[in-house]
Order: sequence, then C-alpha cells, then structure tokens
Amino acid sequence: MKPSKLTAFFYQNLTLFCIPLLCMLALRIVGFDGLYGQDSYEYLRYANAIQTYITDGIHPGNYFWPVLYPTLGSLLGFLFGSTAFALQLISCLSFSIACIYIYKTIRLLYPKTDFRFYYVLIFGVFCPFLLKMGLIVMSDALTLVFVVLAFYFFFKSYYKNTSLAPIFIFATCALMTRYASIFITFPIIVYTLYLIWKRKQFIQLGIAALLSIFVSIPFLIFQWNALFEASSNPFLKMWSVSNFFQSSFTTQDGVTDYTFPNFIYTLYLFFHPGFIFLGSILSVITLRNYKSLFSFHQKILLICSALYIFFLAGIPFQNPRVLGLVFPLILIVLFPAFVRLMQLKYIKQLVIALGIFFVALQLFFFSMTFKLIFERTIIEKELETMIKPYENNTLYSFDVDLAMQGRGLNFEYKNMFLERYEKFQPNDLILFDSERYQTQWKDKTPMQNWEFIEQNYQLKILETHPEGWKLYRIIQKK
Repeated sequence: MKPSKLTAFFYQNLTLFCIPLLCMLALRIVGFDGLYGQDSYEYLRYANAIQTYITDGIHPGNYFWPVLYPTLGSLLGFLFGSTAFALQLISCLSFSIACIYIYKTIRLLYPKTDFRFYYVLIFGVFCPFLLKMGLIVMSDALTLVFVVLAFYFFFKSYYKNTSLAPIFIFATCALMTRYASIFITFPIIVYTLYLIWKRKQFIQLGIAALLSIFVSIPFLIFQWNALFEASSNPFLKMWSVSNFFQSSFTTQDGVTDYTFPNFIYTLYLFFHPGFIFLGSILSVITLRNYKSLFSFHQKILLICSALYIFFLAGIPFQNPRVLGLVFPLILIVLFPAFVRLMQLKYIKQLVIALGIFFVALQLFFFSMTFKLIFERTIIEKELETMIKPYENNTLYSFDVDLAMQGRGLNFEYKNMFLERYEKFQPNDLILFDSERYQTQWKDKTPMQNWEFIEQNYQLKILETHPEGWKLYRIIQKK
C-alpha cells in the first residue's frame, strides 16, 4: 500500500506543478508574453540593468521596490537569453511550487481528511487571481511562494519539532521580494523566536541569520545608498484608519474611485469569485463551527491574515493582486468547512461532476479577469509595430512609454508624468490618448502637459490606434 500512496501523492504534486506551466505555454503560443502594465516593464528594465552590472560593472542605481525578483530574473535571463521570459518563468514556477506547498500544508494539518487534493486543485491552481499572478511578469507569485514556504515550515517545526531556520530564511526571501509581506509573516517570526528560546536551538538561529544575510546581499549591493527608501513609499505615508471607510482616493496616481470602501474590499478574500466563489458558504459554515477556529494553526493563520488585512485597509488604493499574498492562508482556514460541505449526502454523490463544473466555472472567472490583461499586452505589441517606423526621435508619452522601452524601441523618451515640459521642438513625437486619462489625471502632470501642447503647438496625427492612442508630430509653435 505504501508505494501506491507515494505514487498517488507524486502524481498529484505533478498535476499541481504542471497545470500553470501548460497555461503559460498556451498563452505564449497565442501571443501573451507576460509583460503587462508599467510595473512589469519596470521589473524588466531593472533586471536588464542588473545584467549590465554583472557584465560591465555599471551600477543599476537605486530601486523603489525590493530587488530579489529582478535579480533572479537577470541571472536566469543569461541562461535563456531573454530576461522577459525568465521573469515570467519565475512567476509561473513560483505559483506551481506554492500550490504544491499549500497542498502539503493541508496534508500536514489535516492528515486523515478527504478532499485535500480536490480542494487545492480547484481553489488553488484554478483560483483566477492566483493563476493570473503566475502568468505575468510581477513579483507577486514569487512573494506568494516564499510566504507559503515560511508557513509550511513553521507548522512542520511546531508539530514535528523540525528545524526552525527555514522559517526565517523564507520570511526574509518574502521581505526581499515584497516589503509588505512582513505584515503576514511577523507573527510567526515572533513565535519562532519564542520556540528557539524554549528549545534552546540558538545554533539554528545563527544559521538562519547567516542565510538571511546571504539572501539580502542583492538588496545591500543595489540599495546601499537608499536602504530605508521603503519607508518613503507615498502610499505608506498616507496610511490611515480613515481610509478603511473610503472608496475614493486622490494620490500621486491621480483620482481613483472604487465600488466599495476599503474594509469591504479587504474581505474579497472570503467571497469574491476571483478568489473563491464558494467563500461565502464556506465562511458561514466556518462561523457555525467556530470552535474549529480555536486550534493552534487556525489561530495563527487568522492572526497573520488579520494583521495584513488591517494594513491593506489603511492604504489608499485597492488591488486584488496585493490581497492575493495572504489568500493561501484563508484557503487553509476554510478547508474544514469545505470538507463538511462535501460530506453532505447529496453532494457526496456528485463529487466528480461537481469537480468538473467547479473547474469550468473557475476557468470562466479566470477568462473574465485575464481578458483585460491579455488585450492590453496585444495592444502594446500593436503600438510597438505602429510607432517602430518613427524610431530615433524624441517621444513624449505616458503609461505606455515603459512598454515601448521594454520592447526595445529606440527613442529619446520623455515621460509626461515625471515633469512639466514647456519647450518642444519641431518633429518631436507624442504618443497619447487624452480621453483615456482626462478623468483620473485631471489637473495632474500628464494632462497638464497634454493641454499645454495642444494649446501652444500645431500637431499632425501620424498614426491612430483603434483603442484611442494617437501618434502626433509637432509641426511648429502656434
């Protein structure tokens, strides 16, 4: 019996590992390369700069975000000959490994329970927001896997008295990938320090400290002149309890209006179809059986989740991918409720049919959330083709300028967000969509620059994209 169980477990892990990779392969075949939005291209830019540092010794400069993700991307990029592909592959592999360790954590905490693989396959691998994380060039999936690994080794050490060192190492890796992860891992770091003192395992603390310093080397090299820049994040400075109850924010990114106030948005983890469409039902079952929440691991998971949710509720913006870092913890919290649901007589008879239906439903939700990302990538490629014949000129732009740089187009780029421009030369180019930005960026630098150009210079439209972007040439001053 033992070999067959091991074989089943192996194939289950293999399934969890391969599905995201197959999704990535399928999307690359139809033209999606993982590059989406300004953050994505900024990671690509810095990873390329690190490669230049390695080969030519030119320092890449300080970085606004943690540097572990672009550092790994630059190193893997040497192997594949493409930094962009390496960064996407890191995201995809990270998500695959995260799913495996969510499954292993549930097996560890609930060793004799049915539906463990079934649950992780449907609500982990096919979770729309998490699967999206694993397919784009962004640090989310890498942070996710480090958070999951930290919690897996924490529970393993607590219940099986294994080494405590991996907890610190993976928590440090998460921090070096996304600063905000500290709000998820901080409680288990504190408890692990207590366990070290209790067990007198100070050698493990020393090992963990040395390996954590090793993980931090890229940060120390690239951020030496700005070690505490993370604390200058404008969103962090605007953190306020009053933001819990607001749904409209004015920040450096303009005016943004959301459907719900922040405290409702942070609860998406429990009911939004992008996370778990059965979440409302599972949450009710969990509350009805509230005594299950008193177990050690449930209390730890809830405390860590609550701390991170409290932090996000005070930040003046909303983004489900930021929420997603803590979703594996919520997934584990809700697992006992899912088991109770599946043990109902009529549901138990339809396990396979329901499984197929649930996966199909998840793929439908995924297609809805991924549609805009896929379309944006295709548009960026089309814009690249549209403006390529005009290379070697000065190009004023906003929003898509990083995409054009990341895709290798040779212009002298002028970002219309970074500063006000008042002197333009004949034949300078402008790539802009004024209707797209007139509400969010009203009275902000991008629209102020555009309005100044429109009022003071004669323009000629060279190209028009169906989605609204236009390429203009400055003819002369009015």
